Amino acid sequence: MHPTLDLTTHAHMPVRLHDSGITIGQTTYDTGTVRITDSASIAISQLVAGWSMCPIRMPLAGLVFQVSKELTSLGHFFPLIRILDDTQRTEFRTRLNSLLQCGDITISYTTATGPHTVPLIMRVLVLGQIVSCFWGRPEIIEALRRTSPSVALFADRQSYERAGGVGGGCYLPHEHRIMLEASRLFEGFYTPIPNVSPFLHEFGHMLDGTHMRLERLPHCYGRMPLMRATDVSLWQKAKQCEIQCYNAWYHKRPPVNGQMPLGHPYVFQNDGEFLAGHWEMFWRNPHAMAQLTSHLFDVFCNYVNQDPREWLSHDYTGYVEGNRAFYQSGQQPWASAMRYDITPD
Repeated sequence: MHPTLDLTTHAHMPVRLHDSGITIGQTTYDTGTVRITDSASIAISQLVAGWSMCPIRMPLAGLVFQVSKELTSLGHFFPLIRILDDTQRTEFRTRLNSLLQCGDITISYTTATGPHTVPLIMRVLVLGQIVSCFWGRPEIIEALRRTSPSVALFADRQSYERAGGVGGGCYLPHEHRIMLEASRLFEGFYTPIPNVSPFLHEFGHMLDGTHMRLERLPHCYGRMPLMRATDVSLWQKAKQCEIQCYNAWYHKRPPVNGQMPLGHPYVFQNDGEFLAGHWEMFWRNPHAMAQLTSHLFDVFCNYVNQDPREWLSHDYTGYVEGNRAFYQSGQQPWASAMRYDITPD
């Protein structure tokens, strides 16, 4: 009997080659199929053959797309796709294909032996994220394209560090380049609900760098490109509220109502981290952000013209719980060096 796996319930499970078959989660399959939709499926043998095109650890949904090119399989990575109708899905594919073909956003992949062809799934995880984030404001994608950004991916830590990469990922503002180990593109997708997203965080920094280039500024100011007057006004008010709350905890005078900053002290280091950290949290824990810091949530909703709660039924809770634990622990928060769009205490 040949087993049939449903991609909906297995999308997050890690896959790896095993002899003549493939291991999905904890089970090895030599035969069978993976059902993508009611009318589309893919054979295990095809996945085994497709592994050679991208022989790295990834969730099943990634390998299924690499082999089948079926847009539905990307729903695990971009939950927005799940609520789109057929016409909108066609438009999503059109916008994605446009970015894949135009070359305005350069993506490179370096292995231990040097530059290598970028696997399709890696290109799609980068460009599809951009399409998803700006589904409601495609003009921002066009502005981004005009600034010639790049994303450099690396197959291993040694290659990453040899090229100048630092930390868990980085953005180089004057080169307008994100640097990231390729495995980190998949890192937050081994659970049913997407969790950490190093790319989203670094992309937040890239938006800051895009604004710098478009406005011809000398350095980054912690703003996003094409912010309208209402966006700027909301951003300044929200940022002021958050830094006041944070400084209250920093000076050991927390608000009487116990209100805590949504973000970890890390995001209050400077204006760039404030933007990047909250940008990632907006996409990963929108329910908590809307409840705990509605002013900040409204900024991002207004800016991107969409609400992630419409397709993300549950938050990734790791960030919010970890940040709350820090403030409740009594540890001393770090001094903030934020300077822009706020009034100093």
